[in-house]
Amino acid sequence: MRERLDASLRYLLSEVSDALAIDPWLLEGFCERLRTGPVPPLAFGAYFELVLALESGDLGGARELLLEIAAAPNHAGGPVVLDLADPATDRAAARYHRLIDTDPNEPFHVLPPPPELSLAFRQRLAEAFALLERGDAEIADEIRGLLREIVLAVGPIRPGSMTFDGASSFMLWGAIVLNPRLLTSALDVAQALAHESGHNLLFGLCADGSLVENDDERRYRSPLRQDLRPMDGIVHATFVTARMHRSLARLRASGALSGDEDAQAVRLLADHVRNFAMGWEIVDRDARLTERGQEIMGDARRHMQAHAAA
Repeated sequence: MRERLDASLRYLLSEVSDALAIDPWLLEGFCERLRTGPVPPLAFGAYFELVLALESGDLGGARELLLEIAAAPNHAGGPVVLDLADPATDRAAARYHRLIDTDPNEPFHVLPPPPELSLAFRQRLAEAFALLERGDAEIADEIRGLLREIVLAVGPIRPGSMTFDGASSFMLWGAIVLNPRLLTSALDVAQALAHESGHNLLFGLCADGSLVENDDERRYRSPLRQDLRPMDGIVHATFVTARMHRSLARLRASGALSGDEDAQAVRLLADHVRNFAMGWEIVDRDARLTERGQEIMGDARRHMQAHAAA
């Protein structure tokens, strides 16, 4: 992802530096930092907003975004846990909101979490990582490697509002949003971490191209959401279902779960089996998977088949 960002920024700057009256070497420092280590998810977000500004002819906005990207530091390490600030007054929070809320048919509002919820959730998050480290150290390490920021946010409490446990965006690579109001146990949080980091993993694996060749406008029934989704969303949902199942099965096998957690895990595993079967039926029937998509989804299906055989 960093290599792709580097190459794309260099190309864009070569095309627009004269029009924006910007030094063509403006991004050298940032690109060097990009080659040496992670950068904040908001730097990826600024890049996508830069592309949109250029496409719309907003040269002033594009110039401001290029200057912001040029000044972006390396990320100190992760994952860092942050409370979402007020999107109405905070620029970074507003970008998180814009790039998470991308479906005009399903508005997705994120709001700052109440302080008491955030404080309690940070402890729950630490417990979830400790649980994963005891029972599935491989995925715990992978999550820490993939994620730079875990942003805590809640949704509005009103009829008809879309609820969420967690959220991710290709445009904010390295970040996930978790809802402390709905993730009420360490096992809930561990599953959300496996789920949302799985989307980030797929975003990175697909930097060279899509998982599917289906028409983006066509919609299908999702195994994890009530609204109809494009096939790329169905493939993502089906993959992360297998990923959650794999991590949960490892937690059970390790003996890391308490009695109550184990009972919850049994119920969740059954849900994952059912949801994967629902998603795979749609993928198998309607998806036009690319070679990369076939490889990734084949691995997910083999895991689920092995579980069924066991």
